[in-house]
Amino acid sequence: GISFRERNAGPGLDAQMTDKGFDVKVRLEEGTGLIYGGNEWNCGTWMDKMGSSSKAGNKGRPATPRDGAAVEIVGLLKSTLRWVA
Repeated sequence: GISFRERNAGPGLDAQMTDKGFDVKVRLEEGTGLIYGGNEWNCGTWMDKMGSSSKAGNKGRPATPRDGAAVEIVGLLKSTLRWVA
């Protein structure tokens, strides 16, 4: 797997995200062959929305946290395997 911090991490990149959200970790689940990543503080894909309300208590937390195997990545894997089969 890989671990890195997003380039230019901080409020200039995303004013709502907490500091922990800029740390990215990606790994391969050897049992399934699926790629896993993300954390509870990070919007892992384009489908996620970062919370922005202090009043609602969701500021800095993804409204739809999807850490794990994102459906977009699983779909690309399936398409690729069909193509090479």
